[in-house]
Amino acid sequence: MFARLTSLRRSSLIALALGVVQMAGVSSVLAQYGASPTQTGLFFDDLRARQKAEKAATTGTRDGDVTYDYDSGIYRSNEDSAMGQRTTDYQTARELSRPSVRSGSAAYSARTVGDYTNYAGQYTSPTGFFAPTYVSDPFLNGRRNVRVGPINIGFGLYQGFEYNDNINRSGTNPTGDFISTTLLNIDANYQITQNNRLSLSTAIGFDHYFNHPELAPYGGGDFVLNVLPGSTIAFDIKAGPVFITVYNRTSVRPAVQNDFALTRTQVFGVLQNDTGVAANWRINSAWTLAVNYMHSFADPLEEDNSGDPVNNSGNFGRTTDSIHASLTYSPTGTWVAGLEGGITSLKYDSNFNNDGMLSNIGAFFVLPIGNTTYIRLAAGYQDFSFDDPSDPGTAAPQSTGDQSDLSDFYYGVTISNQLNSRVSHSLSFGHESSLNVTSNYITSDYINYGLSVIAWKGSRISLSGYYEQAEGSGGLYAQDLSQYGVDLYIAHKLSSKATLGAGYHFGRTDTDAVGDAASRGNFDQHALNFDITYALSPKASLVLGYRYYVTDVTSGPGEFNDQDFEQNRFILGFNYNF
Repeated sequence: MFARLTSLRRSSLIALALGVVQMAGVSSVLAQYGASPTQTGLFFDDLRARQKAEKAATTGTRDGDVTYDYDSGIYRSNEDSAMGQRTTDYQTARELSRPSVRSGSAAYSARTVGDYTNYAGQYTSPTGFFAPTYVSDPFLNGRRNVRVGPINIGFGLYQGFEYNDNINRSGTNPTGDFISTTLLNIDANYQITQNNRLSLSTAIGFDHYFNHPELAPYGGGDFVLNVLPGSTIAFDIKAGPVFITVYNRTSVRPAVQNDFALTRTQVFGVLQNDTGVAANWRINSAWTLAVNYMHSFADPLEEDNSGDPVNNSGNFGRTTDSIHASLTYSPTGTWVAGLEGGITSLKYDSNFNNDGMLSNIGAFFVLPIGNTTYIRLAAGYQDFSFDDPSDPGTAAPQSTGDQSDLSDFYYGVTISNQLNSRVSHSLSFGHESSLNVTSNYITSDYINYGLSVIAWKGSRISLSGYYEQAEGSGGLYAQDLSQYGVDLYIAHKLSSKATLGAGYHFGRTDTDAVGDAASRGNFDQHALNFDITYALSPKASLVLGYRYYVTDVTSGPGEFNDQDFEQNRFILGFNYNF
């Protein structure tokens, strides 16, 4: 296991070392695993699907997702997706509102704000636990194009160039820069024996800021290392009726302090490593027991600022140890009913946030209806117990001052349906609590909806919307907030090689300060995007894109109008599958 390091120099060395090892096999994780029952339940869904299919670790789009086939003019399963094509239509439509370090989007989700390894957007990631979360097109979709002895390897390259006229997201002194992004996608597996397989899936690369490297989210140098979330090395073992997966996941990427990263100062880098052992025991034809143990640490890549009570390196670094189990009953092999639960030990590097013990127990039901509908229901009980804060109420607080514990119910519902060959939609809603970064936890009620329609051959019209109501648990920085927004995307196949797409996003966030030191403010955001993709060959494609964001802060303390900003991004990307 990797030793915990807190200084920037040592953390950066570890990050670089992990990046090198990643080429031979390492990786990353959903940081809210163990806290969010929804994310924990999805892990076991992915584990069962992985071991049932006995395929490589990089496959795994969520059940119910579909992709439009331009050639036939209808939807089809993602299992037959062409190389370089996005995993789902919803992912393409929702990309504009997905927050990232260079994006001006502020559509952050309060319920996932403590997740350091995935952009805390409003929509669920379409990829599974054992697959990288790409910030560009997924290159290979599970296919492998090189064979070295007994090892199957797939390589994909993404090279992007971007001009961003406001990388610091400033309303008073915007700074522009040219940025280069290089990503190498590796998808490999080695069938050691009939019952043992070693697999690797990763996307690793660098960002280079040509004129202002000091404005990079971390590192402060000419090259910023990225190891994308979901990158995984895994060893699968079959021992009689028991499938065992030993895995290690590492990510090195930007994260945000909270759900209102309107300024660059709220963005920082995080190295996260997760090591675990999962076992799935087929007790008989109807009963299955799955158990997972995971050790995880997050190490912000930032030096401590002397005298600053809230610094990323000490306050957001943490370690978790968790053990969870899922018992399922499926007598026919179609529908599944089960029990799930577990416990997680949480320890932070400093005293700003409180250490604690998290647990949950509940039941779930999964029902595919024919080949067109997928339903997942889950509900249960959560209990979070935290240590008392070290020094609540001081003039320069060294902690959140939150003394709250949790005892509450949770539920989550996901429904995906393909109405016909041209219309598909999905609905997710729920109530649950998860870790926060400025209080012990945050409780959210949320709903997401997505609709994808083929109006004419070669077209795709996608509409998505979200609403979230969230409350911080308490303390000096507690906030209550509500958010809602809509995403519209239209794409048309101009020819056999060229595709044109355009999108629009609107989001509104209203925040009330509850704690004495909490910030407040309301803002609206509008965004536009245009893309044209041209297939140079069956293996290569060229993408030209434009993104525009405008943020209007309608109320807040002091000179809040200074936080209004606009941002223009011009992107040229090249994908190649070797």
